[in-house]
Amino acid sequence: MVRTHGLLWTDPFSSGAAGRPWVDVHWLFQIAAYLVQAAAGLAGLVVVKCALVAAGALVLHDAVARARAARPVVRGFFSLAFAGALFLTRHLLLLRPVIPTLLLLALFFRQLEAFRRHGRPRALVALPLLQIVWANVQGLSALGPALVAAYLAGAGVAHLGRRRWPALARNETDGAPDASGARFRALGVCLILCLLACLCTPFGLRGPILAGKLLLRLLPVAENVYSSNIVENVPPWSLDRAMRAEFWHFGYGLALFVAALCLGWRRLPPSHGLLAAALIGLSLVANRNVLLLYWLGVPIATLSLAPDLRAARAWARRRWARRRPWRWRVAIGAGAALPIALSALVVTAARRETTIRQPAPWRACVRSADILDGEPGPGTIFAADNWGGYLIWRLYPRFRPYMDTRLVLRSADEFAEYLALADEPASFDAWAQRFHFDYVALPTAYPDRYLGLVAHLAASPDWSLVFTDGTEVLFAHAGASERKAWDLQRRATTLRILADLEARFGRQPRVHAAARLQLAILDLAVGAAAESEVSLDDLSTPDAALIRAHARLAQGDAAGAEAIAFDLLRLDARHVAALDLLASIAVSRGDVAGAVAYLRRALAIEPDDPEALRMLLDLELGPGGRH
Repeated sequence: MVRTHGLLWTDPFSSGAAGRPWVDVHWLFQIAAYLVQAAAGLAGLVVVKCALVAAGALVLHDAVARARAARPVVRGFFSLAFAGALFLTRHLLLLRPVIPTLLLLALFFRQLEAFRRHGRPRALVALPLLQIVWANVQGLSALGPALVAAYLAGAGVAHLGRRRWPALARNETDGAPDASGARFRALGVCLILCLLACLCTPFGLRGPILAGKLLLRLLPVAENVYSSNIVENVPPWSLDRAMRAEFWHFGYGLALFVAALCLGWRRLPPSHGLLAAALIGLSLVANRNVLLLYWLGVPIATLSLAPDLRAARAWARRRWARRRPWRWRVAIGAGAALPIALSALVVTAARRETTIRQPAPWRACVRSADILDGEPGPGTIFAADNWGGYLIWRLYPRFRPYMDTRLVLRSADEFAEYLALADEPASFDAWAQRFHFDYVALPTAYPDRYLGLVAHLAASPDWSLVFTDGTEVLFAHAGASERKAWDLQRRATTLRILADLEARFGRQPRVHAAARLQLAILDLAVGAAAESEVSLDDLSTPDAALIRAHARLAQGDAAGAEAIAFDLLRLDARHVAALDLLASIAVSRGDVAGAVAYLRRALAIEPDDPEALRMLLDLELGPGGRH
C-alpha cells in the first residue's frame, strides 16, 4: 500500500485466493505497523505495543480513580489486580490489531463512565470520532457501538424504572435518576453516530457485514469449522492439555469476577451487568476473548467492590491499629509485598524470554524462509496457515503461499478441505498436482497436526526434505531445488542438526531441551526411532522419557517401553500419556482387556483425551469390538 499509494481491494499475496475481493478492515493498522517496523525494526514494534497497552491501563485506572468511592485502597486494588490479569494473559497480547482495540475499549469505557456519573453530553463527543479510527483498524470495532448500546440500555432501565425500580435508576445515573430521560436521548444519538462511523471506511457497509461474519465464526457449534480448528477460537474448556495449561487461571478469574458482582449487586448499574454478561459470554465462546474479559472485567469488578474495600480497610484500621497494631503492620506489609512479588514474577518470566529484537523461537518459519530466499524462484508454497503471513512478508512477490490466516478469503468448505490434508495425508498428492506446489513448509509442533503429512512427504519419491531443525520442515518438489536431500535415518544428519541446535540455543537450556524433544518427535514420525533416542541423549525430563518409551516400542522393545511407562506412573499416577502408551503396548500383545482397562483409567482422568478415544474407537471397530 505504501509503495503503490493505494489500498488493496483484491488479494495479491496468496496462490489459493489470488484476485478474490478482500475487505481489508485492518488497513490502517497494517500501514502504522509497517511504518514503525521500517523505522525501528521488531524492537520498535514491541515497544509501541507495550506503550499502547500501558496507555490503555492508565485510561482504565483513570476511569476507576474518578469514581466517588475511589480511595487509595480501591486504586491500589485495581492496579494490582489489573497487572496480575495482564501477566496471566500475556500470551494473548500479540502484536496484532487487538492492541489498539484494547486502548480504544479503555477510552470508550472511561468516557461512558464519565457520562454515567455526571450526565454531561460532552463526554460522548469524542466517541464517534474514535469509532472512525477503530473501524479502520480492526473488525472488532463493533465493540464500540456495543459498549454504547449497553449504557443506552442501562439508561433506558433507569428512565423507565425510576418509579418501579428506584435503586436500579440511582445506580445507573449515579444518584440523579430524574435526568435519566436526557441521558437516554444523548446515548441514543451517540449510538447512531457510532453506527454511522462504522461505515466511514473505504469498504462502506462491507466492513460491518464482515464483523458480523467473524462473530458467527466464533460460535462453538458442530458444523462451525472455524470454531473447532482455529486455536484462538476454541472455547477455553475445549482446548487440549497443552493449551489448557495456559488458561489454568480462567476458572478462578471467572469465579472471582462473578463473586465481585454478586457482592455488590445492590449497587450494580444495569449497564455494568449487561457488559459483564456479554464479556462472560464472549470468553466462554472463544479463548481469545478471555483477554477482553480481564481487560474490562477488572475495572467493573473494582467499581462494584469499591465501597466494600473502603469498609474493609476502615474496619481493619479501627480494630487493629490501636488494639492489635502488629496485625495492622502485617496487613500493611502484605499489601506492600504483593506488588513487589508480582514485579519479581514478571522479571523472572521476562528473563526466560528471547530478546525483543528477534521473533520468538518457532512462532515463524524463519530458517525455511531464509533458504527459500536464496532459491532462484519464483514458486508456490504449501504451508501451515499460521505461517502464510510470515512467508508473504519475507518472500513476496517471488514466492506465494497457498494459505494464510486471512480466512475471510476462504469459504468454510475450502478451509475444511485444507484441514483434511493433515488428517488424510494421502490426499495431498492430488492437491500437489492440482495446484503445482514447488515447496512445502510445515511445523512439527505448535500445532503438531501436520506430523502425519510430514511423514507422508518424507516417504514420497516426489518430495525431498531439504531442511529441518526438528521444529520446522521444508520439502522441495522434484526438480524445484538443487539442494541435496536430507536423510533423517542417517546418524550424520542427526548429529548435524543437534550441533546446529547447540549453537543456536546452547545458552537457553529450556529452549534447547524443547528443540531436541521436537527433533525426537519428528524422528519418530518419519520412522527413525533409533535417531529419536540419539536426540534425547542425557535428557531426563518426563516428556523425554515418554518419547524414549515410544521409540523403544517402535523398535520392538515393548518391555523397555513398558518399564519407562511404569516409572512415569510411579512419579505421577495421573500421567495420561503413560496410560495411553501402556494401552498401546497391551494392544500390540493382543491383550484387549488390559488395553481397555488402561484407557478407562486415562479417560477417568482426562475425559477428552484424544489418544484414548481414538484407541477405543479402533478397538470397537476391530476384532475386539465386543469389548
